[in-house]
Amino acid sequence: AGHILGSAFSLVTVKQAGRTCRILYTGDVGRFGKPILKDPTLEFDEQDREIDLLITESTYGDREHPPVEDLGASLKKVLLETFKRGGSVIIPSFAFGRTQEIIYVLHELYESGQVPKHPIYVDSPLASNLTTVFGEHPESYDKETHKTFLEKGLNPFYFDKIKFVASVEESMRLNRDETPHVVISASGMCEAGRILHHLRYKIHDPKNTILLVGYMAQHTLGRRIEEIGADIANGEGVSQKPPEVKILGKSYPLKAQVAKIGGFSAHGDKNELERIITGSNLNIKKIGIVHGETDQSKAFEQRLQAKGYDTFIPAPGDRVTF
Repeated sequence: AGHILGSAFSLVTVKQAGRTCRILYTGDVGRFGKPILKDPTLEFDEQDREIDLLITESTYGDREHPPVEDLGASLKKVLLETFKRGGSVIIPSFAFGRTQEIIYVLHELYESGQVPKHPIYVDSPLASNLTTVFGEHPESYDKETHKTFLEKGLNPFYFDKIKFVASVEESMRLNRDETPHVVISASGMCEAGRILHHLRYKIHDPKNTILLVGYMAQHTLGRRIEEIGADIANGEGVSQKPPEVKILGKSYPLKAQVAKIGGFSAHGDKNELERIITGSNLNIKKIGIVHGETDQSKAFEQRLQAKGYDTFIPAPGDRVTF
């Protein structure tokens, strides 16, 4: 499914009373053309193409991501601007998948000399362990990763400027480090984990940047920071007292820069989700739309209905008979 290492579509085939019924569940669908992993599957075996019910996610059912090829340029811009101010870049990131993608792009930028080679710290024991797992499965990589790194004898996830932080003591020392660096830390939505400590030490300084690289659910600290950053970018509240956010029970002024790169999302956007349906060799009779905020699911349903698909959005407890 191209979402994270090992992700896959699930096909359930039921044979009963002389009839065969197939249910295909997408799970989380990845993007096309992203580095590291192979693209989502569009070619299904002949015996698996007739689908009675497709259950599809709709996380970004009404949104478009920036082009994948802009990821490196966007990250480069944030790094150059922050390092020029003498600041650090703090990246809240999911430990599985997102962290490895960021490391990959940073490795490309550092290897090509496009940005100053300040230290990069991965401050998440889980992310460190999962990065090791990624490194052990090159059979899942796409051709680009083989060409860019493996054929040159390089590991995409390990290079001289990256440091995997293990102990709490080392993490605490990093909190107080005021020299320019990059920190990638969990949790991705800023709800728990070591990222909270990096934020409370760095959020009050305008030379630093909080870089958001993924989806922030409603009512999370990550969404609050994202919304404040958007307001400032739109010129709202610029002359007023800096907005405050609460971290670990204490309020802090958000003076750091807030940047967002949407292209790092591991979820396909509305065009990529539709591509699974219209661009594959599947013949789909009915589509159930799940795993999305209400506005995203409804928008994706309308998009598919306009193309003639039989769709519905199930509510908890609904039954579907076919």
